[in-house]
Order: sequence, then structure tokens, then C-alpha cells
Amino acid sequence: MPSRYLRPLLIVVFLISIQVVFTCWSQIGGQYHLDLMHPAWKLGLSVAAALLITLIVADLIGADGRFRKRSWVCSILLIAVLTLAGFVTYYYHLNEPTDDDEDNGGPVITRTSVTSVR
Repeated sequence: MPSRYLRPLLIVVFLISIQVVFTCWSQIGGQYHLDLMHPAWKLGLSVAAALLITLIVADLIGADGRFRKRSWVCSILLIAVLTLAGFVTYYYHLNEPTDDDEDNGGPVITRTSVTSVR
């Protein structure tokens, strides 16, 4: 493959992998938890995962489809980034805000003042 086509193809791989990471993360972790999450976590972890996927693809293209040491290192780092994304999502799952509108089912006690009429 000519090297002049390699860079645009890797850019397309990066853009597709960002979309795949966000879609999988919202399906697996839940869109509600992603909505609660700080944007820096979402951006950093998704760009890191997409970059690692692109590096793996670039290394596989350069090595004619064989896994080299760099491919293995990037794969291990990708697993670490995805694991961290899972932990962050689980943290936001545990610390999601409670609904104040829910009725807990207990009796409601109100005080009323009684005035005597003469």
C-alpha cells in the first residue's frame, strides 16, 4: 500500500474507532451514567482508546498482519484503558443522585394548630 494513502486511512480508522468506543460504552455502561460523568473522563478515555486502536491497526499494517511487541503493548494498554473506563462508570453508578420525588411509603405526619372559637 502506498504510504500516501496510509495516513488518511488511519485518520478514518481513528474517527470510526471513536464512534465505536462511545457506542459500546453507552450500551455496556449505560447512557445515564455517561450523562452523569465529567466530560474530561469521557473525552480522555475515549480518545485514548481510539488512539490505541489506531496504533494497533497501523502496526499491523506495517508488519503485514503480524503482531509485534508494539502491538502487544498497545493491546495491553487498551485493555487497561477499557478497564479504567469500567471502574469510572461503576463509580458514577454507585454515586448517582437520589430522586427526591419518590415516596418512601411511610406515613406523613403533619402538625396542625387548633384554635378555640368562643
